[in-house]
Amino acid sequence: MRVIADTSFLMVPGLFGVDVVGELDRLLERPHELAIPSPVLQELKLISERGKPKERTAAKIGLILAKRGKVIEVKGAADDAILGLALKGRYTVGTTDAALRRELRRRGVPVIYLRQKSHLAIDGWV
Repeated sequence: MRVIADTSFLMVPGLFGVDVVGELDRLLERPHELAIPSPVLQELKLISERGKPKERTAAKIGLILAKRGKVIEVKGAADDAILGLALKGRYTVGTTDAALRRELRRRGVPVIYLRQKSHLAIDGWV
């Protein structure tokens, strides 16, 4: 199983102290792989250089977490790339972006999101 991680999802450990790797293991209960669209890496790098101090730290942690996944080279904005990849393949998407989550669910894509700033939950069937 492949999980596309967006920028906000990769920043969860640094912002909220939630172990997303452990939470994915708990939720999915099967082998899985993080897929990182290249625009997400670009966003993380930009935030790590120019964001507010807490965001910079979270983005740096996100970049470290991204090394555990497979980078997928795509063009365009991060959200558009995520939506396009999710619709092409059998992906689940990890995000805390409410607008992206609504659009993915409207199109039938399962979404993993942060619930109560303490754990991950799944919206949809995986």
